[in-house]
Amino acid sequence: MSQASGPALGLQKHYIGGEFCASESGATFEAINPATETLTALAASGEAADIDKAVKAAKAAFDDGVWSRAKPSFRRQVLFRAADLIEARSAEIIALQTLEMGGPIGPDFGGRPHPVMERSAWNLRFFAQEQEQAGNHSFNRDDSLLTYTMSDAAGVFGLITPWNGPIMLSTWKMAPCLAYGNSAVHKPSEMSPLSIRILCEIFEEAGMPSGVYNMVLGYGQDAGIPLVEHPDVIGVSFTGSPATAKDIAARSAAQLKRTSFELGGKSANIIFADADLSKAVPAAAASIFMNAGQACIAGSRILVQEEIYASFLEQFESVAAGWTPGDPQDRSTRLGPLVSKRQYDRVMNYLALAREEGKILFGGGRPPMREKGYFVEPTAIIDVAPSARVCQEEIFGPVATILPFTDRDDALRIANDTQYGLAGYIWTTSQETAHFMSHRLEAGMIWINSGFDRDLRQPFGGMKLSGLGREGGGLSREFFTETRFASFPLTPRSEGVGGH
Repeated sequence: MSQASGPALGLQKHYIGGEFCASESGATFEAINPATETLTALAASGEAADIDKAVKAAKAAFDDGVWSRAKPSFRRQVLFRAADLIEARSAEIIALQTLEMGGPIGPDFGGRPHPVMERSAWNLRFFAQEQEQAGNHSFNRDDSLLTYTMSDAAGVFGLITPWNGPIMLSTWKMAPCLAYGNSAVHKPSEMSPLSIRILCEIFEEAGMPSGVYNMVLGYGQDAGIPLVEHPDVIGVSFTGSPATAKDIAARSAAQLKRTSFELGGKSANIIFADADLSKAVPAAAASIFMNAGQACIAGSRILVQEEIYASFLEQFESVAAGWTPGDPQDRSTRLGPLVSKRQYDRVMNYLALAREEGKILFGGGRPPMREKGYFVEPTAIIDVAPSARVCQEEIFGPVATILPFTDRDDALRIANDTQYGLAGYIWTTSQETAHFMSHRLEAGMIWINSGFDRDLRQPFGGMKLSGLGREGGGLSREFFTETRFASFPLTPRSEGVGGH
């Protein structure tokens, strides 16, 4: 190992067929604490043999029907138990997420579960209820022909999830997948291999039949590719980078697999002169500094109308001062480290580029008090062209570009001039402006005078390079089920079958 001391935690194993197991080859990789740069655990490094074992377990469980053909009420019962257990083990899960990806542990919520864990639990509860309540459709034709649709479990799905919200983003995919009766093989990011173990334990304790949910740790090239290419995997749901999504799409096309992609973003946070700055400024700061800017829907491009541009800069810098990087184990810390050395180097390279393309208003480097850890100061870049790389490329760090605009047409021109189209934020007291902008902004999700508020019935996904397909509510049902119809006459018929 590269570290002198041994890992603080034991070997993190795969979960296949209801059992924790090491890799068939015995291969492992290191989990590094991004706040201290020390080794926290070794994790089993999955390969094709492990994926095959997991897919076979998932398919056997699906074919057995103990889950896929179970009563919806049974699936709801199990998923509700799992949701309760997520909340009960909230503190434990958050502590592990802090170790693996550096997210601040957060304040004491007075005995309540951490809000992120409440949301993770709600993912399960929502889809558990949705699958039980969603009925089939029936159609009567005027010649007494009855047709009804059926949306049944489709098979084994591959779920590939990112590191920047390990449990919340995993439950967002697995909740509909499992609720509708499918089996799953889950490959979490290699940068977040710790907290997912708790979820495996929770599903088992909740009573989920063995083989329905399987989890294989490892790298994309070793475990992700075999998962995508496995012939018994009917579809892949992926959250991550556009480059990886293109590779998954190409590999899936060979077998006509269904795919769903939620990808990167360079979202515009548009602030008009009539906006309530007492709300817009702190919201804009939270949008880019929360989770150290490591969020696909981060408002990384802040567009401010010229009349209030100078005032906004002053207020934004004042609010940003409250986002001091600190120890994520400290309950007062709001801004933790980046997830890895690789991500730290990437952000630092963009900050060097920012000095060539524009001007650093504040921040722009490692906090002076942090000698260890992948910490980056909250940073704002100004005097930069909308076409500059720092304005066009996803940095995925606590780095905002702030650009002025003249009117709403100018704001739209700047906001839409990007290859991404995931989210957008509009701050105005004019209802007419809000509607005008929301209908023309090229983004899959738009928040007006708010941010990050979610209703799980909403379509979640992006335009352009920000994704393909939508998830949420009935749209998740469409992706994770096989829709068919049955048609028969209500009265005896002697004539031939009709046409289309």
